[in-house]
Amino acid sequence: MLPRVVVFFMIAALALNLSAQQAPGVSKKAESIKRKVDSLPPHAHISVIPMQGHEQFGEFLSNDRDGFTFHDVDRKIDVIFRYVDVRKVKSGYGGYNSISGRHTDRTKAFVIAAVTVGVLGALIGAVAAAKD
Repeated sequence: MLPRVVVFFMIAALALNLSAQQAPGVSKKAESIKRKVDSLPPHAHISVIPMQGHEQFGEFLSNDRDGFTFHDVDRKIDVIFRYVDVRKVKSGYGGYNSISGRHTDRTKAFVIAAVTVGVLGALIGAVAAAKD
């Protein structure tokens, strides 16, 4: 009886030890980011939107099992991101804002410009209507 109890506890301890050593599963979002990065050629222009912080624009350098490295063209440094810390990776990067000296997302700039023109048009229309 005693040998069976000892064997049982040894097997239970081994099972607990093995389960504690397993790495936690990666989220579906991180897996999709990894697949996107795996498909990128070296020195591809990319835009990275992290979970926290501002969009960064740069050149893809390399990737590994946990993350990837790219060269930020605005700050002129190499940046390492883990897949779980990235919300989105886009191919290419937007235009260049010569006033701020940084790259920008053209879609965002277009939306801001359209809203500004719309608001100014509405104000001009309201002033013209009020004069009549």
